[in-house]
Amino acid sequence: MITQKIILILFFLTTLTSCGTNIFQGLAGEPEKSLLESIEDASTTEDYNLLIEEADSIINSNSATNEEKAEAHLIKAEAILGKSGVTAIDIMGDLASGITNGNNPINTLETTTDINDLITASESITAASTLGNPGDENQNLMKGIVNTMIVMNTITEEFSIDEDGNVENNVSSYSTSLDNIMYPGDQTDYDILHYSEEAIGGFTNSNALTNEQNQEIQSISDQIELLKNLNESGDSESEKENQITSIFQGF
Repeated sequence: MITQKIILILFFLTTLTSCGTNIFQGLAGEPEKSLLESIEDASTTEDYNLLIEEADSIINSNSATNEEKAEAHLIKAEAILGKSGVTAIDIMGDLASGITNGNNPINTLETTTDINDLITASESITAASTLGNPGDENQNLMKGIVNTMIVMNTITEEFSIDEDGNVENNVSSYSTSLDNIMYPGDQTDYDILHYSEEAIGGFTNSNALTNEQNQEIQSISDQIELLKNLNESGDSESEKENQITSIFQGF
């Protein structure tokens, strides 16, 4: 089941790159030409930081339309991810390695990208949707991937999981560790289940999955919901340890 899910996510990324385009190209939409040209030419941290500033100036402008602000949010999301070095080649390489080594998908989708950068990118994509631009299928597929990475990074910041779903690191308090993963990054507005559900929304609206594949993606969210319920339970430390292992093995 773990290998099937890794292959499934690899299929998502292959779909994004099958036309030879950049993985984030769809996020650009059709903003002001100069801004679009800039994101296409960007390659350095300085380039991406400048684009983020330019996008923010549009987002915060009193004269910009909702359409322009939505497009700027999508450019901002792309620039954040570009600055963080998230590329299709690297992700696909990690997935291929995971398949070869039989790794748990929790580890396969873990990235070195700062969790707060991923959250900001996710929020920008959501803000664009709120302003009337829900994104095309590729953008929604990227939404699914970004929010999945948020979930996985949050888990691996607290737990070291082997390919069989076993916790390898020394956990002094499972109750504390569960508390720590409930709210990804530095924010406290949205819990980990929110990002899991955002991922499902992105994957569903991408129309890239079969009914069976959608069910498999839903199963990941189901495990996250179990973690949330376990955190809110009054179970003992030993009971939480046993259930956490069972939940991680269900990914």
